[in-house]
Amino acid sequence: MRNLLNSKWLLLLNTLPVIVLALLCYGEYSVIKSLLSAESQGLWQWFGLALAGLGLTTLGYGLWRIGQGRPLQAWYALLALSAYSAFLCYYVCYSNDLVPRNVPRWMVPTDLLVYVATFLMPTLAHALFVLVLRCTPESRPHRAGFSIALAFVVPVGWFLLVQLLLAFEWSGVGSWLGGAVSVVAAVVSTVSFLFFLVRGVYIIGLNQSDKPSRFALLWKGLIALVLPLVGLSVNNGLFFNNFNGSETGIFGNFAGPWFYGLAVLNGLLLCLPNPAQKKLRLLLFLGRSILLGYTFYFFLVFLPYLPFSIFAVILIGTGFLMLTPLVLLVVHLRELAADYTELLVFFPKRGLQAGLVGAVLVLPLAITALNLHNRHVLHEALAYRYSPDYSRTYNLDEQALASTLAVVKQNKARNFDFLFGSQQPYLSAYFNWLVLDNLTLSDDKIAALEHLFAGPPKQPEGMNELATPVESEDAEAQVLQVSRSASVRRGPARAALTNLTASSTYDARQQAWVSWVKLEVANTNLSQTSTEYATTLELPAGCWVGGYYLDIGNRREPGILAEKKAAAWVYQQILNENQNRDPGLLAYLDDSHINLRVFPVVDGEVRTTGIELLHKEPMTLTVDNRQVALGDSTTAPLLTAPVTTPGNEVVYVSAAAKNKLPVVQRKPYYHFLLDVSAGKVQRKSSYQQRVANYLNQNGTADNARFSLVNTYAKLLPAGANWGQELAAFPNAGGFYLGGAVRKILFDAHQHPASTYPVLVVVTDDVRQAVLDQDFSDLSCSYPESDRFYVLQQDGHLVAHSLRHNATEPLPDAPVPAAPVPVRVWPDAAHPRAYLPDNNAADVILNQAQMTPPETTDANNRWQTGLLLRGYGQWQALHPEATDEQRVPFVRASFRTGILTPFTSYLALENEAQKAALRRKQDQTLAGNAALDAGEEEESTPATGVPIDEEVWVLLAAGLCFGFWGLRRTS
Repeated sequence: MRNLLNSKWLLLLNTLPVIVLALLCYGEYSVIKSLLSAESQGLWQWFGLALAGLGLTTLGYGLWRIGQGRPLQAWYALLALSAYSAFLCYYVCYSNDLVPRNVPRWMVPTDLLVYVATFLMPTLAHALFVLVLRCTPESRPHRAGFSIALAFVVPVGWFLLVQLLLAFEWSGVGSWLGGAVSVVAAVVSTVSFLFFLVRGVYIIGLNQSDKPSRFALLWKGLIALVLPLVGLSVNNGLFFNNFNGSETGIFGNFAGPWFYGLAVLNGLLLCLPNPAQKKLRLLLFLGRSILLGYTFYFFLVFLPYLPFSIFAVILIGTGFLMLTPLVLLVVHLRELAADYTELLVFFPKRGLQAGLVGAVLVLPLAITALNLHNRHVLHEALAYRYSPDYSRTYNLDEQALASTLAVVKQNKARNFDFLFGSQQPYLSAYFNWLVLDNLTLSDDKIAALEHLFAGPPKQPEGMNELATPVESEDAEAQVLQVSRSASVRRGPARAALTNLTASSTYDARQQAWVSWVKLEVANTNLSQTSTEYATTLELPAGCWVGGYYLDIGNRREPGILAEKKAAAWVYQQILNENQNRDPGLLAYLDDSHINLRVFPVVDGEVRTTGIELLHKEPMTLTVDNRQVALGDSTTAPLLTAPVTTPGNEVVYVSAAAKNKLPVVQRKPYYHFLLDVSAGKVQRKSSYQQRVANYLNQNGTADNARFSLVNTYAKLLPAGANWGQELAAFPNAGGFYLGGAVRKILFDAHQHPASTYPVLVVVTDDVRQAVLDQDFSDLSCSYPESDRFYVLQQDGHLVAHSLRHNATEPLPDAPVPAAPVPVRVWPDAAHPRAYLPDNNAADVILNQAQMTPPETTDANNRWQTGLLLRGYGQWQALHPEATDEQRVPFVRASFRTGILTPFTSYLALENEAQKAALRRKQDQTLAGNAALDAGEEEESTPATGVPIDEEVWVLLAAGLCFGFWGLRRTS
């Protein structure tokens, strides 16, 4: 343990944490700087200079002592304890001035006081240990009882003082001097209490021999075995009838059996008598070294609470349990030091040091390996659900995924940052960083994955089992998406469009129209002081969004083109502030619809917003049942030839050009998708009979195809005995209808043929399937019809739409009729694509392989938009490339200013909001594409800080009342 006097420890325990603290604080300051007053900015500068001064001074002293090859001195420990304690106290006093109340809580994800306390505590703890070691030389004997007695004199003295003050009803000195004296007295008494306690424990370790007495063995058993187990049990509520399997605790979730198992093993290894055989002693040394990480972990967890330990001891009889990790670390380090000294006689120094380091790393590496495994399992499942490779056969580990999702759900439960939480301090943050890339997985996606791999969830009694919610294709779409009728969920009424105008200019360089659409909206329901305007605009093929603005106050704020999830998250956080901040959001809902949202529209105020559209031909835009003409059809030349990108990757075919293409009529065939999910074993014969009857009545059995669908989809070979295959196929997992549909549509597009599939689903209720709400991104795969069908028990087909609300039946939709003619590109002899014969323009993907454009023509943004639209179609057909090419695709959108399905235009009110957007965007772009920025439509900010001003006072009070409540329960 005396190795802690080595000056090199200052680099690890002071310099590194101070640098990290400075970087974290600077990151928060750079976001909220524009919201701070001159006084607050001055405070930031003074505290920054003070932290830099302390850090540089400590570093200089450490380097000086390292150069001299000498250990740390006692006066350093006293100065460090005084200086860093004073810094922490001053920060507590001015914390509300550093981050004032006008700063939205979501912009500061973690209370800065948490950062300051966490990263300065290692310095304070190390200085305390140095002072203990310097005041307890091993060259002369010491009495442990005297130090321990002095330690408990401090809380007893405080208790008597408080009782005396209460007896005389004296509230203390009301001046600043009285407050300062109280703070200094509290700090000095706390440091003195911890100093004498640690010194007493250290002296006990010094005085014990290699063959300890019965008293020493009982003492070590109490410290290393009994108190840790009691502490875990108290934390988890086991002693006070609060243990209900919910896995929450006072200081975090330590309910897992391995916490108890490691506590027992650690206590036994520390209590075992030291064997005389060198090999057994070496094994004991390595075992104790492995479990040092366990002891050190709980020391770190309780380190921020040490300043309150004296008050816990005063107010609560069980408060001494908070001190167990500190005392246990002293005992553990002392045992390792004794083992190391003894083994140096038999083994080389470098070998022992290597063994010590390797053993200490066992637990951290094991946790890292487990997290990496969880990451692999989760990302494989996300890839299969949201970015599958259609050429690959998947076989995932459902049990491993279930355990991983359980950890994800556990770590999502925020509760309090410090107390009564279901998370594991530090371990949960490490899990979120390594597995979730500091993002999250929405509840909808967790439910969808559980449904996909384990089957539909069991419904509570009395609930309609057919009312199972269906997950949308994109989780963030639930934040962005409003219904096609443009209704919103923030109130009974919404703002309305009051004026719609447009101006168009023909750009000869682009050979395209540039139009600005101006919308004026107002709150027509004066009973609501503030509301939101939202609408959906349908854009024809060949029309791109190239710009956006929102009038805020007296200025026109241009929209920022940002990553879609980050923009949606920031927009939602601003709405949750309830401060009437001004954001405007524009994003794609699908390949032909964009969603516009503006907030707030206050009282009778008229808000103005505008959208820039780049379009090849004149068009008519409809907004809330109002129409506006864009471009002049009388002056624009009729586009009768296809337009291609410079590399012929993408083709724009106007209506006039499409009418010149050959007309063909393809032959349909039925493709049945049979439900073989868990719980449907008894339904197989019914499904078989249902399909057989339909085929007999329609005479189409010869060319029909069949897929057996549960978690995975198995396409049966043509001509196979589908009845036997169905009967023998194992039922498992959920009914992943969406994946099977996408695979069939992908194959239909990749292999253009003279036939096309008519999809028929065979199940009891399509709402129990894992099914996307729309397949509009694959509309190029079904030019004849956007219908699929569900075969009912009575043998009738019920139509559903592939374009929207796929789970809902279409009223009065006809059964499959005669084949409709389609257009073929480029000719009937060499078909590459089939187009609907609907007198509308289309965009055709003309190459089998595409990558996001690295360079674009700044003088022809319409051509760039065509290239980006083509790449978007290619990525919809090749979702396996999403993770690899998503960021280049987003960057290309940024460079050109063209809106894509992965980006959004966001107009913001101030620089702080823009800085927060950039920070969130960096997180989302660095993470997995299927992960989420936050929950959808949160009613409260996802990053709200549960403890505000006077954080440490509230924390101490909560801690004390928590223990007091537990004692009363007992």
